[in-house]
Amino acid sequence: MIRSMTGYGQAARESSQVRVTVEVRSVNNRFADVRLRLPDALAPLEPALRRAVSARVKRGRVEIDLRVEAAAGARAVSLNRDAVAEVLAASKILREEFGIQGDADLVSLLRVPGILQSASPAADLDDAGRETALAAVDEALQALDRARSLEGARLAADLLARLDTMDAVLAEVSARSSLVPELLSRKLLERVAQLATGVPIDPARLAQEAAFLADRADVTEETVRLAGHLEQAREFLSAPDGEPVGKRLDFLLQEIHRETNTIASKSADLEMSRGALRLKAEAEKIREQIQNLE
Repeated sequence: MIRSMTGYGQAARESSQVRVTVEVRSVNNRFADVRLRLPDALAPLEPALRRAVSARVKRGRVEIDLRVEAAAGARAVSLNRDAVAEVLAASKILREEFGIQGDADLVSLLRVPGILQSASPAADLDDAGRETALAAVDEALQALDRARSLEGARLAADLLARLDTMDAVLAEVSARSSLVPELLSRKLLERVAQLATGVPIDPARLAQEAAFLADRADVTEETVRLAGHLEQAREFLSAPDGEPVGKRLDFLLQEIHRETNTIASKSADLEMSRGALRLKAEAEKIREQIQNLE
């Protein structure tokens, strides 16, 4: 199965204490690049998260955004009992040692910074909570993989159609190339007749020059190699599931471009030249598409 390097996946898992939300995005990149955004308290999970991504993504930049929030009904704030005790102890010292009268009431206490603390779900995660976070990441990666596979199937279908087009054009070029020796011979004869009116022409010499021109315009070797490259591209697109093909297709396309350029440079006929240009145009479209493949 062919995969695209672009995709998106998300997942959410919830326990009695926390809700874990994960979003995963992947875009094109020459190599595998994993970028994580997660609470500082979950930094110890980073190696496990990277291994989970590497097991599914071989090429592309993957961004993971992991958020941990308090579950509905869980405490949003907590009382800092140590801070309360310190404030009351300070109040006692102010009364007994400095003679300052008055009592610390509830409103005054709540105004003291640090008395109430915002709950930190990520910092309070236990082993079960961390397992919940990893399960959410795995579920999001599965969604990402489905999206990348779906897009990869579309790309593969388009690439196969373009390879079929190149095969058809190549067959036309090959058929036309078989007529080139006769066309060149006739053109040479007509040209010589125009330039050497009344001058005797050696048929053997003329045949030799025609053979030389035909040999220079012969594209048999290039068409055979190009047909082989197109067949190999099909084999790559039929690779087993999980086997990245983007880089190999990119290297193969360099050879395809080389053969099409040679055919274009050797074309001694307008129809062949048009065919070579069509081959180059399709090869360029294929090159653009495979930049998206893993």
